[in-house]
Amino acid sequence: MNNSIKKESDDESLKNTSKNWWSNFSQDYVSPGETDHLGVPEELDDQSFLEYLEYIDGNFMLDGFFAQDRSKALFSNLIPRDLSGMKVLEIGCGLGAHTEQLCLSGAEVTSIDLAPQSINITKRRLKLKNLSANVFEADAENLPFEDSEFDLIWSWGVIHHSPNTIKCAQEIERILKINGELRIMLYHSNSFYNWINVIFRYGILQGKLLKMSIQDLHNRYTDGKKEDGSPLAKYYSRKEIKNSLFPNLDISSQTTFEQKNVISSFFPKKYRRKIESYIPDRIYNFIWSYFGFLIFTIAKKNKYYFQI
Repeated sequence: MNNSIKKESDDESLKNTSKNWWSNFSQDYVSPGETDHLGVPEELDDQSFLEYLEYIDGNFMLDGFFAQDRSKALFSNLIPRDLSGMKVLEIGCGLGAHTEQLCLSGAEVTSIDLAPQSINITKRRLKLKNLSANVFEADAENLPFEDSEFDLIWSWGVIHHSPNTIKCAQEIERILKINGELRIMLYHSNSFYNWINVIFRYGILQGKLLKMSIQDLHNRYTDGKKEDGSPLAKYYSRKEIKNSLFPNLDISSQTTFEQKNVISSFFPKKYRRKIESYIPDRIYNFIWSYFGFLIFTIAKKNKYYFQI
């Protein structure tokens, strides 16, 4: 059994497989079938399309999706409110919720994604909301920008799906300005979700580790439907982010977050809401501050930057 977790690869076929998978994955952060009544976004008229965005944004951006600080909108604390005059790059626009927030902050925004569907939806979102950004398809492993071009780089859950994540990280370091800031979310290896849900629940109790590597478990049980999973999903520890991915940047903070239903998911669906209501916020917040599934890193490129 091969339990090598993060093998970097230049496999173009894997990258194309991942691109096709994400082009067909809804990325709306809701349960399968929950948005069926709203229709397929590409086929909706403008008003229905805006209603679709309002629904998925409410689920993704507002309180309740992540356990930590459930009384507030999570991203209002993570995306700076005033980015006036700054050049900002978003790596992985998804359905454009963060692109919109970055535009509203006053930044000059460039947003890229590997999936054409994401590009089209994000462009339409911005057009209907009278916002402007340079949105186009690009590969995070080979960013089409000059050295030291951006004041801020934002990426929420993207480069851990790339075959060569270290190459993505090197590209990020290259195009970030001196004193520029990186804000990035990756999957957290030292998390409740990884150890209890993926490795213990599926790997040990269901015996999957007898025929699957840990990396295969991550691919299967992180994104998408459990019977299929996704092409690639890597997990990183705080130390790996600092020493392996961004050794040349100064990390100022690393915070973890978690979906509030990760504990209740062990129980039958009809009991989950009730179980969630019994768990105090302070318990959630304490645990997820250290063992949350999503690790959010803020790092800076200082004037003594030297790429090894």
